[in-house]
Amino acid sequence: MTVVSDPVNARLTIALEGDLDCASAPALSARMRMILDRRPVRQVVIDVAGLEFCDIAGARMFLQLRQVVTGTGAAYCLRHPRAHIRWLLHHLDAGHLIEPFGEHG
Repeated sequence: MTVVSDPVNARLTIALEGDLDCASAPALSARMRMILDRRPVRQVVIDVAGLEFCDIAGARMFLQLRQVVTGTGAAYCLRHPRAHIRWLLHHLDAGHLIEPFGEHG
């Protein structure tokens, strides 16, 4: 996981890589929440371009993190999902998580 903070724009970008499944999602979620607790931000971008695999546990983690982030008043999105992750999210009615803001950074 790579974390990039943009203090000027109050944006936090977290880049994920590898597999996100029932074995890795709980630990990753805890780690991401710890990062979010330490940094007040207005926007959180999860860059998933490096994810090779994501199952329902990973999708659930994205939805739970969205609740945490938007509960603080910040915006949240997933950026650069591969086709299989986009497919999974759309079939779970979670396509709204994908890049809702037009600004790339």
